[in-house]
Amino acid sequence: MLSSKQIEVFYQVYKSNSMSGAAAKLQISQPSVSKTLAGIEKNLGFKLFLRKGKKLHPTLEANELFEYASIVTNQLKNFNYIANTYKSRSFDYINIGTTPSLAESIVPKIINNYLKDNSETRFNLINLNSIDLVEDRYKPDIDITICFNAKNQNNVDSVILQTGTHKLVSPISYNLANSIEIKEIIDLPYIEITNLLSLYSEESIMNYFIKNNLEMNFVSKSDSYSAGLAMIEMGLGVSLLDHNTCSRANLEKVKVSDIKDIDFNYSINAFIKKNVVKNDLIKFFDYLSKLN
Repeated sequence: MLSSKQIEVFYQVYKSNSMSGAAAKLQISQPSVSKTLAGIEKNLGFKLFLRKGKKLHPTLEANELFEYASIVTNQLKNFNYIANTYKSRSFDYINIGTTPSLAESIVPKIINNYLKDNSETRFNLINLNSIDLVEDRYKPDIDITICFNAKNQNNVDSVILQTGTHKLVSPISYNLANSIEIKEIIDLPYIEITNLLSLYSEESIMNYFIKNNLEMNFVSKSDSYSAGLAMIEMGLGVSLLDHNTCSRANLEKVKVSDIKDIDFNYSINAFIKKNVVKNDLIKFFDYLSKLN
């Protein structure tokens, strides 16, 4: 049976192919790494590394074990992350996890209106992309999550804050019409917003392209609406963006057009963990529940 510390030493030796590299990463002495590794091999009853010159080469057994060592190491990192989060989180603030584009549009407006009658409340915005916000399963440093098209889950209560549809945004120099079909832009440089693949639009935009045999001229990609808008304003290409991001566009640099042939709809959802005991948080979520 190996301890978590021994597994961590094995993991770092495997990744760096050297005792010195593992020692530097672990911030311990090289003799300590060597002694620990010798103890691991004695405990297991077989060799994990063979020395060839100045480098260590993993055995077949080490290659098999590394996958499991990676899982253990990542779980330890997650444990320490969550422990540190509880230690350092802002308990006097309402911690909102949201995307960069929403943190620049709808969320500040909501907070501003709420503070007019609740001036003592404090907020902390934590920016992540939608995939991280959903897949991280509401880490302990986030009280409320506000993001696009997230599905309801058993451990949270949710409300819809806003619904809308995507618009085509293009550099003003392209001189596109006010209303346009998707097939009209297939030859134009296209900026893919990668989260649209699964989260931002109810109808997957990428799936729509594939299903309709639209071979788009992809020139760049981003996981952020805000970054996409910045690239369009620099003249790099066109993209489909949400209404809130479009409202912040510099209309001297870009044109916002309606899509004729399909509505790429979205919703913006707010989630709060169940069994919340902070009164100011419950009050704020009740406020959100009445917005739409």
